[in-house]
Order: sequence, then structure tokens, then C-alpha cells
Amino acid sequence: MKKISQHEITDVVRYADDKIIIVEKIPAALTKPNANYYVLNLKTFEKEAVTKSVYLMKKFGASSYQKITEQLTAVPQCDAVILPSREVFVLFPNGQCGLFSSYGELQWNKTLSYNDKEVHSLAYENGYLWCCCTEENCVIRYAADNFKVDLRIGGKEADTFRSPTFVSSDGEGIYVCCEGKRLRKIDLTDLTVSDVSDGIPQLTRFYRFGKISLLCTANGAYIGEDE
Repeated sequence: MKKISQHEITDVVRYADDKIIIVEKIPAALTKPNANYYVLNLKTFEKEAVTKSVYLMKKFGASSYQKITEQLTAVPQCDAVILPSREVFVLFPNGQCGLFSSYGELQWNKTLSYNDKEVHSLAYENGYLWCCCTEENCVIRYAADNFKVDLRIGGKEADTFRSPTFVSSDGEGIYVCCEGKRLRKIDLTDLTVSDVSDGIPQLTRFYRFGKISLLCTANGAYIGEDE
């Protein structure tokens, strides 16, 4: 694994088939801007600076990002999915969410929860939105056409996920970061759950792009390729 950052990563957005945009949080004491934005080439692992506007355009859509961001605060903290309808679904860590039209108009907003506990993190896959509920030790799947609970995996008394904190998807599985250092995967073909790793200290985020893995921890970010 190659270390690509010594700072906290607050967001990762797809830029192209072989490139991603990474948002790197910079401590206020080090520099005036509180974030760096750069494109990471997944083939060469080279980094190139990019503007905040390009990041926002890729995250919220070219036709809607300006209007959407005018209505939001703490943009890197929220997760966003551009749905096939071109509508944009946004979810914050406290469970607050909203649906915007393809032109950035807010259609509705509410709080997403499970058993009255907030859900957070967001991954989209084939018509479904995946989120995690830390307090209920579970991962929830919502139907993207009505935002209703479609499936729950895990549970408060189960050991499937212990305090899950983050979810992502690579088209084959849903990766779930659990409190501490455990990383698990939900296989999208049969919904079985297996361990990916149980030895990544302070794991905060995990992404998979083909054979490339991106691990984000409290002490920095690492990238590697399967042999």
C-alpha cells in the first residue's frame, strides 16, 4: 500500500473511469484553506490539483451544483447520489436528507432514520440506496424510487456489524467500515456478509475501484492494487 495523504479524507467522488477526486481536510493551523481538492489517477497514482467548482460539479451534477450548494452548508460532510432520473439525493451524518431536481430545486427534505435512530453514509447500487445505522448495528437498504426501507442486514443484538460507520459500493459488493478496525463486505449477488479485513486501525472510509483499494484512516490515506 502507498500512502497518498497524511490528512483526514472527507470525501471521494468519481471524476472519470480511471480517476477520482479526493477532498483532503487541512488543519486550520497549517494553512488558510480548510481543504485540498485533487484528482488521483488510479493507474499511475499521480495527483493533480483541481478546483472546488469541479469537485462540486462532479458531486451534484453540472446543471444543478450551483443552486444545490447555495442551499447547503458543510458540503464535504454530506453524501450525494445523482439518480438515473438526474435528481440528486443528499444525506448528512445526522440523518437529514433532501431530494433536489435536476436543476437544483429542493423537492423535499426530512430525517432518515431506523427505529428512531439516525442513519448516515450513502452508497447507490442498481436502484437502491445503502446506509448504515451505527446505534442499531445494521445496514439498511432503501428503494430509490420511494425512499422506503427495503432490506435490513444485521441488528442491535447481532454480530454482523458492530457500530458500522461507513458504506461504499464497487458494483459487486457493499463495503462496510465498522468501529475500530473491521471491514466487511455484503455480496450483492446473494447478500452474504464476509470479512475483508479485521486489522486496519482507525479505519474511517474504504473504496474499491476494480483492482484498486483506497483506505482512509485517522492518520492518513493509502492506496494499493491487487497483485
